Amino acid sequence: MNTDIQHNQRIFGLDVVRATAILMVVFSHVYYLIDSSNPLLVSVSGLFGFFGVELFFVLSGFLIGTILLKKYISEAFTFKEIFVFLKRRWFRTLPNYYLVLILNIIVALVFGYSIDGWAAYFIFFQNFTEYKINFFTESWSLSIEEWTYLFVPFILFLTWIFFKKNKKASFIVTVLVLILFFHLLRYFVYLENAFSDMTTWNSNLKSLTVYRIDSILFGFVTAWLHMFYKEMLQNYKVYLFIISLHLFVFQFVIMNVLGFDIVATPLYYKVFYFTLTSFTIFLALPLFVYWSSSKTVFGKPIQLISKISYSMYLLHYSIITVLLKYLISSLDVDFSNAIIIASYMFITIVSSYLLYRFYEKPMMDLRDK
Repeated sequence: MNTDIQHNQRIFGLDVVRATAILMVVFSHVYYLIDSSNPLLVSVSGLFGFFGVELFFVLSGFLIGTILLKKYISEAFTFKEIFVFLKRRWFRTLPNYYLVLILNIIVALVFGYSIDGWAAYFIFFQNFTEYKINFFTESWSLSIEEWTYLFVPFILFLTWIFFKKNKKASFIVTVLVLILFFHLLRYFVYLENAFSDMTTWNSNLKSLTVYRIDSILFGFVTAWLHMFYKEMLQNYKVYLFIISLHLFVFQFVIMNVLGFDIVATPLYYKVFYFTLTSFTIFLALPLFVYWSSSKTVFGKPIQLISKISYSMYLLHYSIITVLLKYLISSLDVDFSNAIIIASYMFITIVSSYLLYRFYEKPMMDLRDK
């Protein structure tokens, strides 16, 4: 995920969020790798995969929202500045994405997987209004991010033109209206579609770009509060985090115990489930925004995982998990689950570091020139 901090000013707390998010996503596919049908492991894996991506969305929104907000409140918010912003985003995201996309196409061809609709992946249309992903399944979230980067700056530019006299208010009003708009889009899905299984929920709602942009916009709200109400946000960050923890337990533990599911409570699962998740992360984020540095022994490993998190996200499943599982099945050796998981983590981290060090970072250095 593309959540670098401009000008290399790293905030350790955001590295913690990023590292936590990618480790949750990587762990979420362990059950598939070891062929486990343990219901607890499968459930926890599903939660980790979902929540890890949502963490990335809100964090990305905070960082990108901060960049756009600084431009918005200045006199330099022009088409030229928007294209500079897009150029920097695309240098950050597209080289890695296209390289791994090509690798996925090669793997799919070698293993005989369908690559129907492969061209749509190059313009992030594989899950725009219809789920057409049959390989490189992780790419669904990247489409949401890329279309947010393209769509939101131009909407903000229109409000900037018409409401220059009160930029502070017009920015947050625009963002909140957009959040409400996408929330209402999901409500229309609830009214018009009677699907009642999680597989359809995943492909017809959770993973479609047109219904999920608001998850990133919650990070824009944090950016706005951080810009204009920094002292208040800093004073209440611990209290907000405690509320966030309670909401997390309520949503993902208590509500499950109470029998909330897509059959019994379709309105919640189709409309409010995503909004509540994003709001929970929004409340927790300020604690990490003001966690500027760390001198503990865990500091360096966390920063490393954070730096290579985008490469890890791209490589870990459709490339590494698929190839590793094929290799294990081809060998006439009974590996323990511990060895398989350790190998998976080691290969993922090493290969991601190599991709970051020799391809991703040089591309970012080229961008900065």
